[in-house]
Amino acid sequence: MTSTPNLRQNFPPNLKFIETPRPVIDETREVLTSLAQSPPRLSPKYFYDSRGSELFEGITELPEYYLTRAEAEIFDRHLDDIAKALGEGDIIIEPGSGNCSKVQPLLERAMPRAFVPIDIAGDFLLEAAANTAMAHPDLAVTAIAADFTQNWAFTENIPQGRRIVFYPGSTLGNFDPAAQRDFIGQLAKVVGTQGGILLGVDLHKDSAVLQRAYDDASGITAEFNRNMLAVVNARTGSNFEPNNWQHQARYNSKMRRIEMELVAQSAQSVTIGTQTLTFAPGAVIRTEHSHKFTLDNIEDLATAGGMVVTHHWLDSQSQFCLALMQTA
Repeated sequence: MTSTPNLRQNFPPNLKFIETPRPVIDETREVLTSLAQSPPRLSPKYFYDSRGSELFEGITELPEYYLTRAEAEIFDRHLDDIAKALGEGDIIIEPGSGNCSKVQPLLERAMPRAFVPIDIAGDFLLEAAANTAMAHPDLAVTAIAADFTQNWAFTENIPQGRRIVFYPGSTLGNFDPAAQRDFIGQLAKVVGTQGGILLGVDLHKDSAVLQRAYDDASGITAEFNRNMLAVVNARTGSNFEPNNWQHQARYNSKMRRIEMELVAQSAQSVTIGTQTLTFAPGAVIRTEHSHKFTLDNIEDLATAGGMVVTHHWLDSQSQFCLALMQTA
């Protein structure tokens, strides 16, 4: 991989890198507020440190975790149709771009004139964006280090033209329904009257398939879930004992969502900041919601954002959907 410190001095000529001011967040207060909810919760952002990222990469390769393979199959089977639907000359914007791996087929086949990856992790983003810029020397890359879940005040840095937001991986499912609608509405404002949203979502299916995907036999998801407590300890100085908590994933059929939780295996006291919290055996901390969708849900989300679904593509087992929303 390329050295990030050197990149900050020697950008590829087709790369522009913008860092937005990051709000100062009192994470100790944030954690205490979340744990005071009913049920107690922790934000999914605490899944990710270097260990959490490694574990999640392992999850995506598990036989039970079909999501990554199903979405990749859609691109393998339908890339020409997807590229045709997008058209050439667009600006592709990818919030939560990570290592920019998922967008590569679109960059190669749809041939946009500009690519805007957005991610909160500035150094990681810079390295991924630089690699993308070097691989596509005719592509203008504007990388923006920002927390897109908080606001989109940085949109003035996005090139003008027909904009397509690419939001794969069913990440939208981590939002509650009202927040899903708000987020799609925000994206609709970003792309404007001529733009679109290319959205990847996991579809509602047999609960046993979902259960296995989030509670694998090898225990990697369990380790990933417990690692959240180690991240909270590192960020807030708390003293959770991750091994005293058991991973639990269950499907809530009424809400059509997987609920990932940590369950206390014994009575324990945890100090966070100046407060000490007591957890009884069986106490639950909710760590993630992963909502599942129907095609009607996708249509409703588009309508709420003033858009219509013009195309959708499925994998061979109809487990996952890639939908293109465009302004109505």
